[in-house]
Amino acid sequence: MKKSLLFATALFAALTLNAQQAINIDLSKYQKAGGNVDEVTPTLADGILTVEYNFTTAWANGGVEYALANLPQIDSIAFDYKGDLRATEWVSFQVYIKDSEGIRWYSSAADLSISSWVAEWQSKCYMPSDVLWDPAPAYPIGEKPFVAIGFLANPQNPTEASFAIRNVKVFVPGSGTGITNVSATPKAQKLIRDGQMLIIRDGKTFNAIGAEMK
Repeated sequence: MKKSLLFATALFAALTLNAQQAINIDLSKYQKAGGNVDEVTPTLADGILTVEYNFTTAWANGGVEYALANLPQIDSIAFDYKGDLRATEWVSFQVYIKDSEGIRWYSSAADLSISSWVAEWQSKCYMPSDVLWDPAPAYPIGEKPFVAIGFLANPQNPTEASFAIRNVKVFVPGSGTGITNVSATPKAQKLIRDGQMLIIRDGKTFNAIGAEMK
C-alpha cells in the first residue's frame, strides 16, 4: 500500500510538471536592476552570470532583471544560485517576478541568502506569492501579466562580494517537457527538502526541473 502511494505521488508530480512549458532565460539579456545599479557589475561566462557588487551603505540593493513577454500566468520559477565567501555577514537574495503594474513578488518563506555559508550551488523551484517592499496592491498575484524576473543582493551592512546564477527557467501552463527525463517508476519517490521538491529514482536525486542533484 505504501509503495503504491509513493508511486502514485511520484506519477502525479511527473505528470503535473510535464503539463508545463519551460521558458529558458537567456542570461546574456540582463538589465541592471535595483536601487544601486551603479554599484553592480554583471559578467557572463560559461552559462553562469556573476554579479559583483560593492555597496557602500546598509541595505542597498542591486542586481539584474530579465524581461518576460507579458506572461498571463506563471506556475513556478527555477534557478541555481550561490553566494560568496567574502560576504561574512547576512546578505539577502531577493528573487522576484514583476507584473505590469511594477509590483514585485517574491517568496518570504524561501528566506534566501547569498552570504559566505551559501558559497556552493543551491537549486530552487517555487512560485513567489509575497509583495517585495512595495505597498500591497489591491489585487492578488496573477491578476496582472508578468513582465520580468529579477535577482537582487540586499546586504544588511556595506559589503563587497558577488552572487552567481545559472539555469534560470520560468514555468508556464502548456505542453512543455518539464521533467520528462525523470519518468515515474515504482522505485521513484517524491520528497520536500528545504522547501524544494526532489524526486529520487534508482538511487539518484533530481530536482523539479529534471536536473540531477550531485
